[in-house]
Amino acid sequence: MKKEEKKVEEEKKEKVIDVKSGLEKYKHLKIFGITLIIVAFFLALLLSLVVILRYMYSFNSESTPESQEDKQVVLNVTEEENAIINVVKNSSSSVVSIAVSQLKLKSGEGIVDEVSNIGTGFVVDTNGIIITNQHVVSDTSVTYKIITNEGREYEIVEILRDDINDLAILKVDATSLDAIELGDSDNLLVGQTVIAIGTPLGEYAGSVTTGIISGLNRSVRTSSGWFGSTTKVYEDAIQTDAAVNPGNSGGPLISTEGKVIGINFATTSTADNISFALPINRVKQRLEEYRTYGKFIRPYIGISYRMISEFEAIYYEDVVAGALIVSVDSSGPAAKAGISREDIIVKVEGEEVGQSLAYIIQSFKVGQEIEIELWRAGKTRTVNVVLGEGD
Repeated sequence: MKKEEKKVEEEKKEKVIDVKSGLEKYKHLKIFGITLIIVAFFLALLLSLVVILRYMYSFNSESTPESQEDKQVVLNVTEEENAIINVVKNSSSSVVSIAVSQLKLKSGEGIVDEVSNIGTGFVVDTNGIIITNQHVVSDTSVTYKIITNEGREYEIVEILRDDINDLAILKVDATSLDAIELGDSDNLLVGQTVIAIGTPLGEYAGSVTTGIISGLNRSVRTSSGWFGSTTKVYEDAIQTDAAVNPGNSGGPLISTEGKVIGINFATTSTADNISFALPINRVKQRLEEYRTYGKFIRPYIGISYRMISEFEAIYYEDVVAGALIVSVDSSGPAAKAGISREDIIVKVEGEEVGQSLAYIIQSFKVGQEIEIELWRAGKTRTVNVVLGEGD
């Protein structure tokens, strides 16, 4: 009996030892597992830090030049804006509105003197010489006046009109107007910034628009009269995307140097952001003539003509383009050189006559002898013409 009890006690002791041993093993495994988890966590954290640091280094090395570029762009835009602001400050007082004064009969008021703005001009001489477009002041039956940026009004006492160049020189009795400097339109670049100042729609005097030179040496055809019956072609026009609306005509197109490089004269109703200006160098010669002689000195050939159409060019066989002589002044230079009615002028000094014979002729001087190639009855011939002085 005692042996059996002793045996039972020994078995209990063995079981207790086994349980304790199992618990010890479990504790060791638990500690080992926790250790592995902690080590794995720190390894993952370290790896993440390495990846983040490498990404940040790569981002900074790539973005630094871009940031400098962005800073430079912002600086350039600011400089351009400041240049435009300075031009407007210095030039606005030289830009004037052209107004027409007409007597009109109004119900309940009788005959009143009605004044309305119709265009823009700019002062080129402190003693009252203003430049604008000829079409702005084409009506010889009305009275015109200028209105300065400060609101001062001056009646125009003299107008010289050059319809070939759509140019007019105005004179007012003044001695202290602010004049703007004329630039050089022969050295323009496509893409350079330009500023237009004027009185769009005849209401908003001193309005400023900006843009760039979109093109140079453009040929521009304009129409006027009933159903566009009268057409004119202007060569060497400056194309710009600066907004030029009715009322801006005759206003200056100005460079960022503050110098006039063109006279705004035309826009198109069929497309946006396309306007045209006459090169200022074309004006300089006429301005010098006015200052010296009090009039324009124009070369004169002594003919009336019209440009032949494409259909007529087919009829005239070998003639591609040219000026068909409609009439000849019997005492003029053309008649003396043997040019007759229905002759077609196809070349002047070797230059083909495209759309503007008058423009080509005016590039020469009074008294100069020029060579003209004619088409007559299927044959070409050459004559020399000594240019006279026109009215």
